[in-house]
Amino acid sequence: MNDAIRPLDYLAPPACIGILGAGQLGRMLVHTAQKMGYQTVVLDPDSNAPAAHLSHEFLQFAYDDPQGIDLLAQRASRVTTEFENVPAHTLESLSLKVPVRPSAYAVSVAQDRAIEKNMIRACDLQTAPYHIIGQACDILKTPLELFPGILKTARLGYDGKGQVLVHDMAELHSAYASLNASSNPTASDESIPCVFEKKLPLLAEFSVIVARNERNDMVNLPIQCNQHINGILHLCTVFNHALDAELENELIQAAHKIAQTLSYVGVLCVEFFIVDESPSSLPSSRTPKTPSWVVNEIAPRPHNSGHHSLDSCDVSQFELQLRTLCGLPLVTPRQHSPCVMLNLLGDLWFKEDGTGPIEPAWEKVLAHSGTHLHLYGKTQARKGRKMGHLNITAAHPKEALMILDKCLHILDLPPIKSAFLSMSTHHDH
Repeated sequence: MNDAIRPLDYLAPPACIGILGAGQLGRMLVHTAQKMGYQTVVLDPDSNAPAAHLSHEFLQFAYDDPQGIDLLAQRASRVTTEFENVPAHTLESLSLKVPVRPSAYAVSVAQDRAIEKNMIRACDLQTAPYHIIGQACDILKTPLELFPGILKTARLGYDGKGQVLVHDMAELHSAYASLNASSNPTASDESIPCVFEKKLPLLAEFSVIVARNERNDMVNLPIQCNQHINGILHLCTVFNHALDAELENELIQAAHKIAQTLSYVGVLCVEFFIVDESPSSLPSSRTPKTPSWVVNEIAPRPHNSGHHSLDSCDVSQFELQLRTLCGLPLVTPRQHSPCVMLNLLGDLWFKEDGTGPIEPAWEKVLAHSGTHLHLYGKTQARKGRKMGHLNITAAHPKEALMILDKCLHILDLPPIKSAFLSMSTHHDH
């Protein structure tokens, strides 16, 4: 049995955990590992990254630098990654020297939207209808029924980057050329692979975060209802019975099936779209039914929508990641408080009159009960940059939403959309 499937023995503290990536996810992994008694070593090319100065040791190397990989393998007893864009060959090289979870294969699937969607379909799960555009000539083969749609680069897209809304064939040609120019400005031919998927009428977006070990033990966080603005997660509510029990169970089982299909070890997020099939959005020949759903995408790591678990659950997504890595038992997280998670972007530091950066009024936010501020220690605020998040816990969802409304006012942010609110509080008592 090779290392990729052999159950890991228990790794006792103060053994050293290696983390590829020193961003905010790496920072929260470091915090959690240290709380559990483990030492940490982090590798990242940026010496100012959020986790660089918190870890016991920091290695400043590119992710594909052989010297850095060798040093990480020497220092760490186990290695994980905080984001999916670490080169798969780096994970493969490391796995020959030290146990690495998740595997290079699982991460490589998530790195390519085309491969990812094919894997999801192979699980007998639905995605939005799509067409793969490997080169410019494939545009002409695009089925007309996919319009309007969203053109996405197959690799390296995140937080809305590398995505263009397209309404017709002419726009598709233009968008493909634009994405190629921005992704590879020195190339003389259009060769960046893309996926074009139909834009669906959505009721809501949900995510399921599952943790799995080599013994096929699986647990998951409570289901999260997510609101995005400009492709970036803005708000996440985690309330009991946000969906009806049958639909919620379907989404959880789908996430478990994907993790099992990938032989995944670690924390995996699966994002879902709940599709609007009301009479106004259906062809006249169809009849409305209960909301259907499709899988949007997967993330092979702790996820932004799971940050609430730091304050709302007895086991966070970061502890689950470490439990899978260290051979510790997986226990089902218990949510002790309804929670709202608000992303804090660099825009908050800048005023409409162009002044800034100015630190937001955190003292006013923290004057409200149940507010938990998590700032990532980034040295420079920029618009669209994730600077931190705010968790709001309360005894009841209505109380959490009331405090959220006050915090949004303090931070000069607009109130949440009523459609999102009605979905996220569905059936809650």
